[in-house]
Order: sequence, then structure tokens, then C-alpha cells
Amino acid sequence: MLRFVVPLFLILIASMFAVWPSFALEGDIGKIESSSKNVRIRIAELDQQLRTHLQEAVEKFGDRQIECGASGEKKSLSDCIAEDNDNLTQAKLSIARAKDRDAEESPLDELAATEERFAMFIERLNKTNDLLSRAGATMYRTSFDITPEMDQLRRQVIVYVERKQEYDLRLNQAMLIAGVTLVLIAIFAMIFFATRRIRGN
Repeated sequence: MLRFVVPLFLILIASMFAVWPSFALEGDIGKIESSSKNVRIRIAELDQQLRTHLQEAVEKFGDRQIECGASGEKKSLSDCIAEDNDNLTQAKLSIARAKDRDAEESPLDELAATEERFAMFIERLNKTNDLLSRAGATMYRTSFDITPEMDQLRRQVIVYVERKQEYDLRLNQAMLIAGVTLVLIAIFAMIFFATRRIRGN
């Protein structure tokens, strides 16, 4: 009986070794979620500073005539901002994504949401500074560069994807080995018991 128990025990140990990396992946997911949240919070702070800067510029230079809109006709800076489809003076929010409760959490979704928020801020920043430069107003500049944090988040997600692919491959290999081993054990067990029965007779 011992000769059958030992292989089963070894299979159990091998399975635990194969599943162990999943705990590391869960830790990676937590770090990615924390990083993406921090980046989006910082972008929201910069976006608020940008809107404040724009509102102050409008108070000083709102009456200046500039070219804007599809027609390129001259209007006041205030009118150009008021007619903007995105309404530059209003808070910018990411597009809400419906999340399936049963769906597996994916760092790729976190990265996509953060990338979207970052792109929306850059678009608002460029559009705002373009209007301010036409009006001769001071453009918005910040000493904080969010790009390094975005790059770090992208690297974290890339590392996670590579580790997950490696883990999935290792798990599939372990399951294949375990399956083949169980089949072989079953075959040898049948041969063993059949041999004993023949010898007993």
C-alpha cells in the first residue's frame, strides 16, 4: 500500500508547488491596484489645478478676441471656452465601466482605466494651453510630471502578465504530469492486484 501512497503524496507536493505562484500574482494585483489608484488621484489633483488656472485666466483675459471653433472666427476667450464641447471648466471624469461581479479582476483593466484618465487630462491640458496662448495668457505648467508614474504602472502590468503566462504554463504542465502519473498508478495497481489474484489461485 505504501508504494501507492508515496506517489500520491509526491503529486500533492508538486501540485502545491505549482499553485504557489498564484499567491505572488495576487500580491502583484494588489500593488497594481494601489499604484493605479494613486496615479488617478494625482491626475485628478492636477486636473483641478488646471481648471483653477483656467478660471483665473478667464477673469483676466476673458474679453480678448481669439480664433476658435471649426469656423475659425474670432470670439472672446470666455465664449470660446463656453462653446467648447468638453466644457474645459468642468470636472473631467473617466468613462464608467460596468464590472461583472463574477469576472476575474484584471490589472489590464486597471491600466486601461488609468491610461484613459491620463489621456483625457493631456487632451484637456493641450486644449487649454492652446486657447490661453492665443489670448496671450500664462499657460498652465506644473512641476510634477506624472509620466514616470505611468511608466512604472505599465512596467508593473507587463511583469504581471509575464508571470501569469509563466504560471499558467507551469500549472498546465503540472496537471498533465499529475494526470499521466495517476493513470500509470492506476494501471500498475490493476496489474499488481491481478498478479496477486493469479498467484493466490
